[in-house]
Amino acid sequence: MSEPWHSCIDGELEKVEEIMMRDLESENPELTEMCQYVVASGGKRLRPALCILSYGAVGGEDMITPIKVGAAFEIIHSATLIHDDINDQGEIRRGRKTLHKEYTISKAIIAGDYMFAMGFRLLAVEAPQIVDYIVDASAAMGAGEFVQKDFEHTSKVKEEDYITIISGKTAKLFEAASKSGVAVANADSSMLEALGDFSFNIGLAFQIVDDTLDVTGDPHSTGKAVGTDLIEGKPTLPVIYAMQDRVHGPRLVELFEKVDVTMDDVREALELIRATDSVKRCLARAEEYVDQAIRCLDPVPDSIYKNSLLNLAHYIVSRDR
Repeated sequence: MSEPWHSCIDGELEKVEEIMMRDLESENPELTEMCQYVVASGGKRLRPALCILSYGAVGGEDMITPIKVGAAFEIIHSATLIHDDINDQGEIRRGRKTLHKEYTISKAIIAGDYMFAMGFRLLAVEAPQIVDYIVDASAAMGAGEFVQKDFEHTSKVKEEDYITIISGKTAKLFEAASKSGVAVANADSSMLEALGDFSFNIGLAFQIVDDTLDVTGDPHSTGKAVGTDLIEGKPTLPVIYAMQDRVHGPRLVELFEKVDVTMDDVREALELIRATDSVKRCLARAEEYVDQAIRCLDPVPDSIYKNSLLNLAHYIVSRDR
């Protein structure tokens, strides 16, 4: 049996966890508890992993800086999830109650703001030269979410609109994490571009698979109910492709444009999507982005870290959660 893609950095990822828990301690015990509730709920830790692996792939040796930078990225990412869950009125995240459901909306907003501040402070202390990467990525996340709101319950959304949304929501932060790892290793611009492009493309693939799992996934594995995106009217690629189907598309358009969606509507919509070739097309599209990502690594020297990045790319499209 082959080793997991992250096996060569398991020790470093454990240190990421320690740093996050430590740096999110506050003088207020409840605020500390809330922040640690979020990071303790788990997650794939892809952003710190990309930072650490990219650093190692370009010859970086002292892992402490990319570990701390990776922790900062994960703290900031976790903060965005708090705000996303409030915005989407989500109730479950990673198999647990979302923060605003476990506590209150007002306190959850404050906790998210606090985590943003702590993440940026950690970055500013450890690697001020790469703060622009995370600032740009954070701005892109906000813009992506804003565009997504414009297309909720709108059947006129196109694949290009969806790619614009997920580029901001997901791929730019993946790219920034890798570029930060390369930058703190003081590698040249060709490595910065290669690893940044690699991570941007696997970020797109990751989000496409994530959105497909909202249609096909097992809630026990994914940690959230199937059909959540449909309830929220999010214009995901499985919905976009399925609405193009000549037989089932027209009815799906009707369901997607409804603002007051019932669970019966969601169940019907899921059946319609599964009756089309949408899921197959989505997975093929994700594979295309992964293939493109892998080609981006051609200039990167062979190493255990490059191998892990390649294995991560394949994991992205084979995962079930």
